[in-house]
Amino acid sequence: MSENKQKIKREKGATGLDVATGALIFIVFTTVILTLYVQIYKQSSIIKIHEDAMGYIIEICEDIDMRNYGELEDINGYKEMIIAKIGLPVERYNLYLTQEKYIDTHADAKDLVKRIKINITYNFDGQERSIEVNKIKVKE
Repeated sequence: MSENKQKIKREKGATGLDVATGALIFIVFTTVILTLYVQIYKQSSIIKIHEDAMGYIIEICEDIDMRNYGELEDINGYKEMIIAKIGLPVERYNLYLTQEKYIDTHADAKDLVKRIKINITYNFDGQERSIEVNKIKVKE
C-alpha cells in the first residue's frame, strides 16, 4: 500500500488572525469595563448630590420645628435667612418655599395649621431633578 504523506506546515508564533482576534477581544472588554465604570461613577455622583440635598431639607425642617408659628409668616424673608444659616450653595441648588394655611382653604376655620412645601432642585447631566417635602406647622 502506498502511503500518502502530507506535509504539515508548522507555525511558530501568532498569525494575523490571532492578533486581530486578541485585539478585538481586548477592545470589547475594555469598552465594557469603561462603560460600567462611567455608569457607576454617575450613579454615585447622583446619590451624593441627592444625599446633600436631603441633608439641607432635614436642616430646614428642624429649623421650622424650632420656630414659632408667627415667625414663618414672611416665607420669602425666611427663605433668605435659612439659605444663609445652613450654607446652601445656591449655584448648585435652588430652594423654593411655599406655604398654604388651612384657613385659606376653609374660610370659617381658625388660623392654627399651615403646610410648608420645601422644594430643592438641582441639575445633573443635563437633567433637572427635584426633591419636595411637605412640613406641617401647628400653632401651639
